[in-house]
Amino acid sequence: MPETKNKIYGNALNLIPELGAVKLTRLLNYFGDYKTAWEASAFELNQAQLDQKTIDAVKSKQPGINPGKAWEDLLIQKIEMVTILESEYPALLKEITTPPPLLYVRGDKKVLSKTGIAVVGSRKISQYGRQAIEEIVTALAQSRLNIISGLAFGVDAFSLHACLNAGAKPVAILASDLQDNSISPRSNFNLAQEVAEKGCLVSEYALNSNVQKQNFPIRNRLISGLSIGVLVIEADEESGALITANYALEQGREVFAIPGSIFSPTSRGTNKLIKQGAKLVSTAQDIFEELNLDVQVLTETEPLATTDQESQLLLNLTREPIHIDDLVKQVKLPVSEINATLSLLELKGRVKNLGGAKYVKIR
Repeated sequence: MPETKNKIYGNALNLIPELGAVKLTRLLNYFGDYKTAWEASAFELNQAQLDQKTIDAVKSKQPGINPGKAWEDLLIQKIEMVTILESEYPALLKEITTPPPLLYVRGDKKVLSKTGIAVVGSRKISQYGRQAIEEIVTALAQSRLNIISGLAFGVDAFSLHACLNAGAKPVAILASDLQDNSISPRSNFNLAQEVAEKGCLVSEYALNSNVQKQNFPIRNRLISGLSIGVLVIEADEESGALITANYALEQGREVFAIPGSIFSPTSRGTNKLIKQGAKLVSTAQDIFEELNLDVQVLTETEPLATTDQESQLLLNLTREPIHIDDLVKQVKLPVSEINATLSLLELKGRVKNLGGAKYVKIR
């Protein structure tokens, strides 16, 4: 089936609030495409493991939805959709427990496949927090790391501004749909427009979706899921930033935190994270070293093309060090060929030799 038709009916199903990421994924897995799911009978929906309450909601709301018109509305708003079946869907996001099968993007969707760091924290940002962003987030962005955040007051907004000022690509994840009328807080409306122009806005919600309180913590799994690590700058113990940090740990991402005064309420959360094992950060270099990122390589615009053999090695390399002997066992190639290929990948800036015959993938 043409992917556009799949998207049209996926978007239509997403207009039914009772269908979230989990149930939309069930439908896609069972039927193979959303058009077939849209046309399915109540019995077939039951076979796809939807409960009766959800089935009743689907059947009662379908007559009021025009899939073609709903799709046109998206196009008018210049909002694109990427499905989990497409190669453009961010690889990192596929790794999380509940990836959204439908992702709405306003701006440059290619940004989502670039290396990014999530930066989150308190809405009640202090001067100390602002200074930390100016120093650390700016340095991250100047090294061509994309900055991923929400669009809230405080740390989110200041981090996105720092990213824009450094000429990097910002990504803002919303808990609402992506049309102008839904941008919140309204004081960040102009920031949202600039993010969409230079980077992108992202959501898993269809147009005119009602914003629920639970959307915000659910949204946070995307902030961490799209990143290789999460940096927390100022957060109290009840902060939503800590929800993002917990998602990051569940997803196998690195968690970084900037320490603060023991007397500051907005440092209680970050200091607690450090006690629990988060990497203490005082400079951007701390993050580069922990993630084995080569700043010089990051500043290159595009990675050089790789051969089939190089690609095979890259699939078996991660940011965790691996000894060449283990690599030989995994790819089943002669050690001489692997050594030669690794040398070429080093020249292309794709891997790094840590010494002791251990290698990591840079990007």
